Amino acid sequence: MKADNARRSGYVALVGRTNVGKSTFLNSILESKVAIVSDKPQTTRRKILGIKTTERGQAVFFDCPGIHKPRFKLNELMMKEVRDALHDADLVLYFVDIGCPRQDEFVLSLLRESGQGVILVINKIDKQGKARVLEKINEYKDEFPWREIVPISALRGDNLDRIEDLIFLHLPEGEDIFPAGETTQQTENHYVGELVREAVLHWVQDELPFTTTLKVEEIQDRGELVYVRAEIYVESRSQKKIVIGRQGGLLKRIGSEGRAALEEYYGKKVFLDLFVKVVPGWRNSPQVIGDIFG
Repeated sequence: MKADNARRSGYVALVGRTNVGKSTFLNSILESKVAIVSDKPQTTRRKILGIKTTERGQAVFFDCPGIHKPRFKLNELMMKEVRDALHDADLVLYFVDIGCPRQDEFVLSLLRESGQGVILVINKIDKQGKARVLEKINEYKDEFPWREIVPISALRGDNLDRIEDLIFLHLPEGEDIFPAGETTQQTENHYVGELVREAVLHWVQDELPFTTTLKVEEIQDRGELVYVRAEIYVESRSQKKIVIGRQGGLLKRIGSEGRAALEEYYGKKVFLDLFVKVVPGWRNSPQVIGDIFG
């Protein structure tokens, strides 16, 4: 790698299909939890901004929703977040899961349309042997004029130093975009809602991850305790019954896990007041979607 003492700063879009480890990568490279993580599809619904400042410069990451073909207004806006990030980025990291089949032309067409330099990131190598890594590289090497191809394990931190070196090699020269001490620009309300939604995703099954969302209605700092009131939106009465669970058991588990995450965030006791609300067709509702992307 050539020696280069110029300070480099710019925007880096993290893109790929759902569940390829983009959010895990962001949290790992920032050494701070700024994005929620779940094994459920479409966990990330709006792009999350994460900021990495080093002596070499500043990389501002866009953690994007997973690439998919939209069926609802919610999903259309999720894909708009991806396209906007590709348009605004100075560099793209395209993530693929080493254990999944090769992605389709739809994803590659988005990369070509962006006109940006792209690093192919083959993630989750901790789950496969070296032979599979080489096989995956061969599957992709001729599909696009990649700047680099890097196998990593975002979960274990394998090759993250290599990725960071390459990011600062390919970013343009320039001064920092954000103050050095910042790691994200999420509002408190949004981040608190995401922490509780992470608990919802952990406990709900089947189609419910797609048909639930969460809105924080109130946050009050009461000195020794923070009061948080939030509503879980579902699309039908049957879904509400599932989320609440027998004798309220599932909602209690969601609340307990969400409260623990909030107490770690605030560093003090939290009272989490959770309610389940039926909002038919919320994925096409301008008001609800405006709350998510506002």
